[in-house]
Amino acid sequence: MKIKEVVCSTIKIKNSFEESIGNFDILTEKMDDNFTPYRIEQSVMMWINEEGVLGEIECVFPEQVNDEITLISSKIVREQNGFPIININEETSCNEVLVFADDDYFVLYFNNTKEYDMKIISQNLVFYLFNSELIAIKAMVLGSEL
Repeated sequence: MKIKEVVCSTIKIKNSFEESIGNFDILTEKMDDNFTPYRIEQSVMMWINEEGVLGEIECVFPEQVNDEITLISSKIVREQNGFPIININEETSCNEVLVFADDDYFVLYFNNTKEYDMKIISQNLVFYLFNSELIAIKAMVLGSEL
């Protein structure tokens, strides 16, 4: 999925995972009944509003990997604080979402690309992009409260 812009605002986010039921969740304070659900992959749903603001990502029994996939920075990496706006006019699904879970964080991998050229930091989330395409999200769990 493509990111069309980054807004310089702070959005409260709660990240959680419940290993016993295989549920990984990223919930933003923006989430409400007006958000549209998009099936990203068989076990992953994402709620986005008409402006492209992320409300929630929920993964139920996604495919998990035992080892964290190392993301490699390209020669030039732009790093920006803010929150990404998703281009909902382009494809929002992907073939497979992989999840790596650690005690303090989890990472959602949206494609096989391992190189990133932009990193967007939003409190307890880090979004990794390559050519404006979202390739991964790292979600810190500890200290994650709405």
